[in-house]
Amino acid sequence: MTDVDDSQRDDAGGSEPPVVSARGIELKGARGRVYGPCTFDVPYGELTVIQGPPKSGRTSLLLTVTGRMRQASGDLTILGLPYPKKGHRIRSYTAIAGFAGIDDLDEAVTVGEAIRERRTWAAPWYRPVRKVKDNAVADVCDLVFGDRTIPSANTVIWELGQLDRLLLQVSIALIRDPYLLAVDDFEQIESNADRIYFTERLRAIAPTCTVVTTAVDSVGDPHTICHLDPGTETRRAPQAAR
Repeated sequence: MTDVDDSQRDDAGGSEPPVVSARGIELKGARGRVYGPCTFDVPYGELTVIQGPPKSGRTSLLLTVTGRMRQASGDLTILGLPYPKKGHRIRSYTAIAGFAGIDDLDEAVTVGEAIRERRTWAAPWYRPVRKVKDNAVADVCDLVFGDRTIPSANTVIWELGQLDRLLLQVSIALIRDPYLLAVDDFEQIESNADRIYFTERLRAIAPTCTVVTTAVDSVGDPHTICHLDPGTETRRAPQAAR
């Protein structure tokens, strides 16, 4: 895979090269190892899980495979592009959701305002973005929410429960039509039933946008690419690459 084009989305029959190919990637911070060394491939069109206990570097590894945090060593190819050499292009083709402190939603704004803000970022500077009404919210959220009731445009973010808020974050992340989506630890959803539903919605997205997420425990039968070992060192993750 030498470039990214829409033909990569047309065939998930197993002939596609890996979306991510990591060989011995490792990251160390000021207080020790953050993750790695890790070797794995992320297959095209699947929901893939990075599994490991808290403090094992799962979030940092997710940021690395979307081109947002540089590894210290090892070889990493994302969407056929070498990272960090092609980091800017990689970031334009990837998206993240559910990362505390990075893509948090402002609790004081409405669902419509949150969607409009992301659409404004994604649109050319010369194209005005209209106020988002209920039909536009439905267009953005339909695939991700599935059978679940989609909130109205006037719903304030703080009114949403854990599951609906994370579903909305994923919906907003998909506005730019990325090829790869990373969703941080969905065990932030406390209800087991809601976790199962969320897993199924990620699985529904994966054929058109490969999804990588993290978990402490098994989440059913999604493809697990690596089990991270927290080791014995104290860690502090470095800042994400801008």
